[in-house]
Amino acid sequence: MKKIKALIFIILYFIFSFQIAIFAQTKDLNKITSVRLLQDKNNSRIIIGLKYPLENLPTHMATLETVFFDIDAVYVETRKQEVRKRRHGKREEKNQNIQVNHSEIASDEFINNVKWSSDSDKTKFEVKRQYYSPVNFVNQEQPPALLVELPKYYFNKESYKLKPGITRHLVRTVNDRGPVAANVLEVDLSNENISIKVGLLDKKKIKSKSKLTDIVKSEMAFAGINANYFDVKVGNPLGTLITDGAWLTGPVYDRVAIGFSQDKKVLIDQVMLTGNAMVYRGFRRKKVANFEIDGLNTPPHLYKKIGLFTSNWDEEFDLTEGKIAVIVRDGSIKKITKDSAEIPPDGFVLISNDEDIATSIRKRDRIKVDWSSTPDWSGVAEAVSGGPYLIMDGQVYLDLSNQKFKFAKKDTYAPRSAIGIGKNGNLFLIALDGRNNGYSVGLSLNDLAEFLIKLDLKEAINLDGGGSTTLVANGEIINKLSEHHERKISNGLLIFYKE
Repeated sequence: MKKIKALIFIILYFIFSFQIAIFAQTKDLNKITSVRLLQDKNNSRIIIGLKYPLENLPTHMATLETVFFDIDAVYVETRKQEVRKRRHGKREEKNQNIQVNHSEIASDEFINNVKWSSDSDKTKFEVKRQYYSPVNFVNQEQPPALLVELPKYYFNKESYKLKPGITRHLVRTVNDRGPVAANVLEVDLSNENISIKVGLLDKKKIKSKSKLTDIVKSEMAFAGINANYFDVKVGNPLGTLITDGAWLTGPVYDRVAIGFSQDKKVLIDQVMLTGNAMVYRGFRRKKVANFEIDGLNTPPHLYKKIGLFTSNWDEEFDLTEGKIAVIVRDGSIKKITKDSAEIPPDGFVLISNDEDIATSIRKRDRIKVDWSSTPDWSGVAEAVSGGPYLIMDGQVYLDLSNQKFKFAKKDTYAPRSAIGIGKNGNLFLIALDGRNNGYSVGLSLNDLAEFLIKLDLKEAINLDGGGSTTLVANGEIINKLSEHHERKISNGLLIFYKE
């Protein structure tokens, strides 16, 4: 009797174990039952039907246009294949079943195609899309399925800490024209190890062009962004440029500038710079003339009356017809001429559009120039210029006509550089890429302003953009250059970090 009970126990044990094994084997061989594409206005979804729910969500790898991921399930489909043979000189046809472990489905408006293939225990998926988008996986229990969501419209930000007080954000979004990508450096100005300075490869010669990477390397800065508009032929910056508390160039059309005091207080404003020149004669220093200077190292066609040029501009100034030059050295007028004028290193040259100035001054007269700015920027240590405004008091504010920008510029989709202050008080340097289909189409100025508001900026201005847009961090260009090579620019704004 005991032997019989033992035998029954053994038989039941093997039957039960066999059932468990069969069940486990079935669970291990999870099968894909269907693959479908669904879409609505904002999303494309791939629905992968499964025999059993997945235990773990897949991870994925992606390029700009393709997403790759694996799932723990196999795809096996039985298809009929027509086989043709010749036997004894006669043609014979018959159907046979074959197993297929790969397939593909057609596209929707966003996804170009979905391909997949299986090996013994996994299925590899390859999804080709029109441009980058985030990928979200959702494991559905009933009915079992894996949902792969690819939003068509999104605003996505990935953040990386580069240094204490310096964070890089990779921001991606999309509009009706296509994808948009921007690299943003957020800088905590309250960090005592961080400082800001204008970057020039040669501060004694502003009519020159250099790569931003060379400027950053030369100054041993941690990061930098391109800044002023400039003359593409000779490289002189256009608009306000201040470094070490000294004005190198004056405003153009009173365009907006961003300035930094020695204690890193930020000022954003439209700035006017006016020089008051007083001329004295003889031992008694009798005042004989007084005139206004409205240009400092500014091209003659961009000021109305009199421009002052220092040796920072160039070694000499070539006059055009109808202009007169007054050469001043050590505060004394050395020469009044209508020919080319050498610019003394210990003085300056006044260039007047009005020849009548020659009737009120003489050689050896003493001349003194006092400068004043509105608003008062006497406490500004570093400043660069751009324009137009993008955001004022947290609202979109484009003033193209007020700053004499062409209206067509407003609606052009292009790479953009911008700088601003966030609601948290941090400084933001923005390089938005463009002219790169599938990655970033660029933005108009109005769209750029809206984009920056989403980043919580309260004040922002536009900088030189297009092929000039360059953002460097830790010795490397971190944005994608629209011209596929680095353009030489006039200057940049640099971020320093003291270890």
